[in-house]
Amino acid sequence: MGLIDYLEKDFHAKIKCFDPMSVNPTTKQNTNEELYVWPWMAVVANVPVEYKNEGGQKLKEDWIKEGYNPVEVHLHLNSQSNSVLAVVEFGKTWVGFSHVLRFMKAFEGNKHGRKDWLNWGKCKDDKLYAWIATDEDYNSSGSVGDYLRKNGDLKTVGDVQKEDKSIILGLKTMIDEMDKRIEEWNSKISKTDVQLKTAMKQKEEMTENFKREMEIMEKEAKEHLNSITTEHNRTKFLLEDREKGLRARETIIESEKKKLDTEKRMVARHLFYIELAILEQNKAERRMPKLAEGQKGGKEKLQQKIVDEKHWLEPTTEQLKGALEVIKHMTDKRIAAKNKIESIKKVLEERKGELKHLEALSTTLMVKERKSNDELVEARKELISGLNEIASRVHIVVKRMGKLDEAPFVAAAKRHSSGKEGHLDAIKLASFWENHLQDPGWNPFKVITLEGKSEEILDEEDEKITSLKDEYDKNVYDAVVTALKELNEYNPSGRRPVPELWNEMEERRATLKEAVEVLLDQWKIYKPPKKKSKRVAG
Repeated sequence: MGLIDYLEKDFHAKIKCFDPMSVNPTTKQNTNEELYVWPWMAVVANVPVEYKNEGGQKLKEDWIKEGYNPVEVHLHLNSQSNSVLAVVEFGKTWVGFSHVLRFMKAFEGNKHGRKDWLNWGKCKDDKLYAWIATDEDYNSSGSVGDYLRKNGDLKTVGDVQKEDKSIILGLKTMIDEMDKRIEEWNSKISKTDVQLKTAMKQKEEMTENFKREMEIMEKEAKEHLNSITTEHNRTKFLLEDREKGLRARETIIESEKKKLDTEKRMVARHLFYIELAILEQNKAERRMPKLAEGQKGGKEKLQQKIVDEKHWLEPTTEQLKGALEVIKHMTDKRIAAKNKIESIKKVLEERKGELKHLEALSTTLMVKERKSNDELVEARKELISGLNEIASRVHIVVKRMGKLDEAPFVAAAKRHSSGKEGHLDAIKLASFWENHLQDPGWNPFKVITLEGKSEEILDEEDEKITSLKDEYDKNVYDAVVTALKELNEYNPSGRRPVPELWNEMEERRATLKEAVEVLLDQWKIYKPPKKKSKRVAG
C-alpha cells in the first residue's frame, strides 16, 4: 500500500470527511500512526536556483491557480544537488490537510514523490518532486530540518483531532452569543418597525387630512373667486352702462349749455336793444313789462333744468359709492383667504420638520438593520464553511446555487448512445450550456406587470430557450432553466454558482437557525462523555 493510499484510508476512517466531532476521543492512539509536521507542510525538491531570488512567490501563485491554496512558500538552498528545496505551508485546518494530500498525490501520481526523489539518480528530468513533511524530514539535518523544528511540531491525525474539541466549544459559545445578539437586534427591529409603521400611518393620516383641507380650501377659493369674478363682471357692465349714461348726459348738458349761451347772447342783444331804446322812452315804457316777463320765464326754465340734473346725479353717485363698497368688501375677503393660506403653510412647514425627523430616525434604524444583516451574512458564511467540512448526513447541506446538474445530460446521452462516447457527449453538452449560463450577455427574462406589480419571468420566445425546449429532453430543459433562474436570483452580475445553506427535505433555502441547530446536534452526538469520579478505597 502506497503512502497516499494509507493516508487517505487512515484520514477518512478517523475524521470522516474532515469532521472533527465524529471521532470518539476515548479511542487509544495507534502507536503505528504516522507522525506529520503540524501545521501541515510539504517538501518540494529540485526547485531551480533562479527561483531563489523570487522568494517562492511565483511558485505560490502557480499552485494557487492549480487549486492547492498554500499559505506560505519558503526556499532553502540544497548544497548537495546545487538546487533549491521549498517548504510549502498549508495551515492548521482540515481544509489545509486536504490540500496537502491532493498536492502530494498529484506529484506521486506523476512518479515525482519521495521515493522517486530518493532514486533521483536513475532519472534525469528537471521537474519538481514533492511529498508531505513527516518525522523523517523533521529530524533531518540541514536548513529544511531546522526550519521544520523551529516552525512546527510532530503530531498524529488523532492528536490534531483531540485539540479541535476546544475549537468546537468556542464555536458553540460564539453561536450562543450571536443568538443573543440576533434576538436583541430582532427585538429592536420589531420595536423600530412598530414605531416606523405608526409614524408612517400618522404621516398618511396627516397627508390625507392635508389633502382634504387643501381640496376644501381650493373649492372654497374657487367658488369665492367665481363669485368675485361674477360680481366684478356685473359691476363692470353696470359701470359701463352708467358711463354710457353719463356720456349721454354730458352730451345733453353740452347741448343745453350751448342753448344757454345762445340765450345769454340773445339777452345781451336784448339789453343792447334796450339801451338803444332809451332814447325812445315812451316806446320803452310800453315794451319793458313784456321784456321783463320774458326774461323771468327763461330764468325759471334754466333753474328747473339744473334741479332735474341734480336729481339724476344724486342716485348715480350713490350707486357708484355702493360699487366701491362691494369692491372694498371683496378685497377684505381676499386678504382673509391669504392669511388663512399663510397659516396653513406654517402648519405644513411644522409637519415637514416632523417628517424630516422621522425620516432621519428611519435612516438610522435602516443603517443599524443593515449592520445587523451584515453580521448575519458573515455568520451564514461561517456556517457554510463549517458545513462544507463535515459529513453530509443531515438534511441541511451546502448547495451551489446556479450549478448545472449534469445527471439529466448523462441520462439523455445513455438513451441515444452507449459507452465512453455517450458519456463524452453528455459532458460536452453540459459544458456547452454551462458556458451559456455564465455569459452575462444572455439574459432571457422579461418584466411583466400584474395587478400593478412588476414581475420578472422567463422569456419563452428567446432563441436559445426555444432551441433547448425543441431539441432536448424535458429533464435537460428543466436543469438548464433551474440553474438559470438560480443564477438570476443569487448572482445575476457575476453569473457564477454561489454556495447557500439548503434544506433538502423541503427543497428550500435553509434558515440560519436551522443550520445552527444541525451543528449543535452534531456536536451533542460526538461530544466526549463526562468522566466518572473514582472512589478512593479507605
